[in-house]
Amino acid sequence: MGLLRNQIKDRVSVESKKFKALPSRTIKKRKFDGEDQAAFPFMKKPLREPQPPKQGGKSASAVEIKCYDATRTMIRERLVEAFSKVAGEVEDMEKKEQVSACDPVGVAVSVESVLYKNMGPSKGAKAAVRYRAISFNVKDPKNPDFRRKLLLGEVKPETMVTMLPEEMDSDERQSQNKQIIEHALAKIPDHSAVDEKESE
Repeated sequence: MGLLRNQIKDRVSVESKKFKALPSRTIKKRKFDGEDQAAFPFMKKPLREPQPPKQGGKSASAVEIKCYDATRTMIRERLVEAFSKVAGEVEDMEKKEQVSACDPVGVAVSVESVLYKNMGPSKGAKAAVRYRAISFNVKDPKNPDFRRKLLLGEVKPETMVTMLPEEMDSDERQSQNKQIIEHALAKIPDHSAVDEKESE
């Protein structure tokens, strides 16, 4: 009996040494599929790991663009498209760094949400005009300044809602408008001097 016990101990010792000498192998996890779910309904399906954004395709943040309302989703997508152009329009290196740190999707969702909160759906006659004016100025290829200001937060979405169309114009256009107004005012005769003489 004692001899048999010693033989078993020796055999176990030899086998354990062989096992330790084997190279370690990583055990691959098997995918949890539909059959497993049917066989083991009490087991929870593992959560999907977030996928990195695809180059040239829809980014991972495209999910947050989607809204329960198809019209709102469309407005958000157009805003994202417009804000995504800013990086290619900015020449100043400091501004380029600021722009690259911004999230066009987040800004687009924020802008659209503020529009919806303040003006309601874009289907109403009055709201539709405002939506169109804002959308035009954000997408206007001749107005990169307004896009950039919105993306960088220089113009807040809450402020944008109350802005006049001329306030949304590009810096160059605003400067031209100012010159036109000053030129027109200069042509108006000054009647104050005549009025003073008549009062004497």
